[in-house]
Amino acid sequence: MTSKHLLPVIRLVGVSPREALPVVELVERASREVTVGRFDLVVVKGREDLREVLGDYWTPESSDFYALHIALEGPTVEVRLDVPRDLLTDSVYHDLGHVKLHGHRRYYEISVPRDDLPLGNAAPKVLYLLSIAVRDYEVSRYLAERGLAHTQWPLMKEMLPLEPLPWEELRRNKLTSAMALAAQLKEILFSLSLLGEDLVRDISGAPEELLEWAIGTTGKLGRNTIQNVRLVARSFYHFLSSFVR
Repeated sequence: MTSKHLLPVIRLVGVSPREALPVVELVERASREVTVGRFDLVVVKGREDLREVLGDYWTPESSDFYALHIALEGPTVEVRLDVPRDLLTDSVYHDLGHVKLHGHRRYYEISVPRDDLPLGNAAPKVLYLLSIAVRDYEVSRYLAERGLAHTQWPLMKEMLPLEPLPWEELRRNKLTSAMALAAQLKEILFSLSLLGEDLVRDISGAPEELLEWAIGTTGKLGRNTIQNVRLVARSFYHFLSSFVR
């Protein structure tokens, strides 16, 4: 690596150096392409090792990830070896994108005024889902701009199409609709920069209004993550109000 790309601190959990070597080489190559600076790398054998590493930060959803970016004390990428190679490669590029753009805990502690997302006790969960979607959009946009969109195809193919939901029934309740709509935004925003607007409109499983709203809203996003999350939160609530019948 050049002096601009510092070797990460490497920790192995349940993995021998020989087993970890291909992943370390992948991470080093990808970090040069993504142009990230210093970060830590944790390589684990599988789900239980990841659970041990995360400790109190483990959630049931953690087992769904092939790699994770954590930015508590500093940017850290945690990689599992028990996943298909193409998905592992995609996840490494994706999470290095988070290191590049979101390598500080301030990007994970974003708040918005209560009046912008007046959903009572559901507001923190909805905001969490919206912030994930915004950060994933920013990563896909960045990778596409660097000519690395192809690194995300296997991940996107696994995400799409979306699981169909009973939208006409969900429209009757604002809180239920808020949770369901926000939960689908991760896949939609992740895909936008990779597919383009026309193909995103063809994604099945999501309401057409949500897809159009997502396309229009991301067109207004700049390069400031915190401002982007707040803009999406305000816009999402206005959309939600028109979605519920």
